[in-house]
Amino acid sequence: MKLTNALQNLYLTTKSKPWKLQKPIVIQFPVNDICNSKCQMCNIWQQKFDYQITPNELEKAVSNPLFSEVRGIGINGGEPTLRKDLAELVDVLFKKLPNLSNISLITNSLISSQVIQRITEIGEVIKSHQGHLDVMVSLDGFGEVHDRVRGRKGNFENAVKVIDFIQASDLVSSRRLGCTILKENIYGVHDLFEFAISKDIYIKYRLGIPHQRLYSKDVVKPFDLTFEEKYHFAIFLENLIKFYEKSEQQNFFYKSLIGQLIYQKPRAAGCDWQHRGATLSARGELLYCAVESKTLGSAITEDAEQLYFDNNQHLADILQNKCDTCAHDYVGIPPKMVLIKTYTKRLLEKTGVSLKNVKQLEILKPVKSLRQQGHLNRKMASYGVNQGNLGKSEPATCFPRNSSSNRKVLICGWYGTETLGDKAILGGVVQSLQTSLGDIELHLACLELFISEMTVRQMPAFEGCKLHPITEAVEIANSMDLVVFGGGPLMAISELADMIAIFHKAVEAKVPTLIAGCGVGPLGASHFNDAIKHLLLSASHRIYRDEKSLQIAQSLGIDTSLDQVAEDPAFTWLETSLSSSTIAETQSNNSKNPSLILGLRDWTYKEYAPDLNIIEAENIKQRFEKEIVTAIEQLVNKYPNLRIIPFPMCTNHLGNDDRWFYRNLFRNHKNIYDALDLTYLGAEITPLDAVNTFKSASIALTMRFHSLVFALSARIPTVAIDYTLGRGKVTSLAEKQNVPYMSLSSINAEFIVSSFSKLLDENKQKSQTCFSTESLKFQNAVSQFIKSLEK
Repeated sequence: MKLTNALQNLYLTTKSKPWKLQKPIVIQFPVNDICNSKCQMCNIWQQKFDYQITPNELEKAVSNPLFSEVRGIGINGGEPTLRKDLAELVDVLFKKLPNLSNISLITNSLISSQVIQRITEIGEVIKSHQGHLDVMVSLDGFGEVHDRVRGRKGNFENAVKVIDFIQASDLVSSRRLGCTILKENIYGVHDLFEFAISKDIYIKYRLGIPHQRLYSKDVVKPFDLTFEEKYHFAIFLENLIKFYEKSEQQNFFYKSLIGQLIYQKPRAAGCDWQHRGATLSARGELLYCAVESKTLGSAITEDAEQLYFDNNQHLADILQNKCDTCAHDYVGIPPKMVLIKTYTKRLLEKTGVSLKNVKQLEILKPVKSLRQQGHLNRKMASYGVNQGNLGKSEPATCFPRNSSSNRKVLICGWYGTETLGDKAILGGVVQSLQTSLGDIELHLACLELFISEMTVRQMPAFEGCKLHPITEAVEIANSMDLVVFGGGPLMAISELADMIAIFHKAVEAKVPTLIAGCGVGPLGASHFNDAIKHLLLSASHRIYRDEKSLQIAQSLGIDTSLDQVAEDPAFTWLETSLSSSTIAETQSNNSKNPSLILGLRDWTYKEYAPDLNIIEAENIKQRFEKEIVTAIEQLVNKYPNLRIIPFPMCTNHLGNDDRWFYRNLFRNHKNIYDALDLTYLGAEITPLDAVNTFKSASIALTMRFHSLVFALSARIPTVAIDYTLGRGKVTSLAEKQNVPYMSLSSINAEFIVSSFSKLLDENKQKSQTCFSTESLKFQNAVSQFIKSLEK
């Protein structure tokens, strides 16, 4: 991008919208209105050929001064490669548009030989004008999924031929895949992504929408996504942002789309067609955007410049009434800070430095710590919490009301980011409260509402639960009968401020508070440790999930003489679920068809080994992953019938989605693909189905803490990996339950293979360890506390 253009864009971001209408710099040009596909999201294929703009007419149209600033043109259809004169049209565009540098072609690739011929023809023309050709192949799924969406058998096979061609052609400057998301292909996004990775080609995703140019304005069924489908796509987009997409502009578009899809927020993404884009139809008609604009007139027979600027009131109506709800993948100038980040990133890349590497510099660690402390303090202040008053009020020791029916209980913690383990924890906490209190009015504080909404939908026991964003939870804390920090760790992160604010409001209102089945740690900087201490002091009672957490609390200066230690609350829920008659007994763990379930995760060493330098930590991480793959290769070779089940305990971006870790881990190891059961790396399953999956397995290799909890509860022989390097909960539980384990820093294939070989060779049956007594410890501890409040 030229410096003048960059400065102009930056200048515009300082101005309020709507921005002044300018000559278009980008044109969408559907060159025909017919198509040989039968796509579910488009009805162009139902149209009969009538008329399409000729090269001479195009020359007349684009000779108008309106188009003097056009830099890029998107050629689409219909199917543009059906036009034999496509190269002539492109030649006219370059000859008549002085600033044109880029042509982007979108094709369905249905007739591969014809598409390749057209790409070659226009590529030669563009090369002669020293321009750039971008080709996007529309691909809406892997294999048959794509063919179903496109309504044509063999389309995927032909698309692959075109992809292979553009990958090798020096006439193509850039190449991409474009996927339109519909009800038909929503659960195939991961498989298509893997295909794109295997072909080393960039892929972007768009949401299918009713579209007037595609004659689908009144079509509903393909676009009518359920909440679960929207959730799946939103999490997928979040993971693209986190793990894949490099363009800040595209990431901002994805964020905007998630907001629209999940929270019905107005569109935040920029759009050039709001102030500097136009559409030229196959018949030579001029429009603003193709989604909502009326036909302004004929660019062939009328003055296009006059049509464009004299109809600005129509554009203003679109801006006011349509743009907020538009989810089309048009993009434009993003907000100022996103734009500055984009330019900074590009500048650093030109010097050979990445923004990620700059952020990781050791010299910046003290600055980062100060920023975290400032963020923590500002959050506390935003809730009206005076840190000088923390600890001055004694926590309540009885219920604030005399009524004993339908107590109002607010549960807080790291909900809205929950993993499968967190869902089991919440189930155990709620079950224990209901055992003591009977029916309760349940409220849940959520960091991300839509993630907890999925949890509530998946678990019948939570029916009627009211979800609250954190700000709202702080406001209602003083109106509750009980406020509970429901399981999970009290750890050194800035969101501690949210939990302190909730507890502080409850304490001030004499509402009892409970730390229920929580761990303590990992600790961090002093300001975080002080915050953890304040939270512990704000509790009327504390129940820890292990002895080590109690000891850490003591090290922070907490008097733990009246505190209790029980097992993790997840055990309580799991014991009930496993004994439920609704879970079928399976025979899949017999000696003929054994299965190894994996409960692994990415090792985020910044979180779990912050004291290690980056090089050392990366070496440990790479070695760990290599040893895991080697162990599985050896096990599969030794036991040909062994089925490997990569199971994701976390299926959201906030906790590092395990599905992405597994796919990345096994991506280049085709020799074990036949043994892998990838069933669970797509749509998220319910917690009860997850219990059944663990119960069906023969053996387990666990790393996430709650994968160990699930495996122990399911009574399957287990080997554990401690990703906290001996400093956390995995070692504590493994030692308590006599589970063989090894630290991630020293894990090796020999240990894993020998441990499982012994189990498989001996055909060892499921462990008989019984957790019924253990599971009652937490429930009994909660019951004792509730009774003390009723005195």
